[in-house]
Amino acid sequence: MRSFYKLSCIPFLAVLTFQLMATDLRAAMSASGEMISVPEYLEAEQIVLSGNYEAAIPLLNQTLQKFPGHANAWNLLGYTHRMTGKFDKAEQYYDGALTVSPNHTGALNYMGQLFIQTGRPDRANDLLARLQKACPQGCADLEHLKEAVATGVAGKY
Repeated sequence: MRSFYKLSCIPFLAVLTFQLMATDLRAAMSASGEMISVPEYLEAEQIVLSGNYEAAIPLLNQTLQKFPGHANAWNLLGYTHRMTGKFDKAEQYYDGALTVSPNHTGALNYMGQLFIQTGRPDRANDLLARLQKACPQGCADLEHLKEAVATGVAGKY
């Protein structure tokens, strides 16, 4: 399954990796190379913030149908599945986010939280090392994963 995500995202990798570093990650790139807002993604974010994870999934899937390289949509799909206890699917979606954007700090943190939740602290430690390289000056995602690794307890994010 992991190779499917990699293959489906290959056309977007080179351009999106550069663009995602310099722009709002909630946006996506149009065919002409412009960054555009994705209403389905923005609505899904609001729904997730309200705690209604299942309701956000169709909107996130719509986002990925239009923009398969939308790393934040992959990441948020992972989060919604993790919050509903669907850990295998969550891991697949986090893999999708990291395929599109290997240094996506949110996906590194959330997947690390997943590994803590599922009893794989060594894998969480590996992601912590990647996150330290992605955030050399520090960032909230790094602090959250550091705490989870140190305590062995996943955060509620």
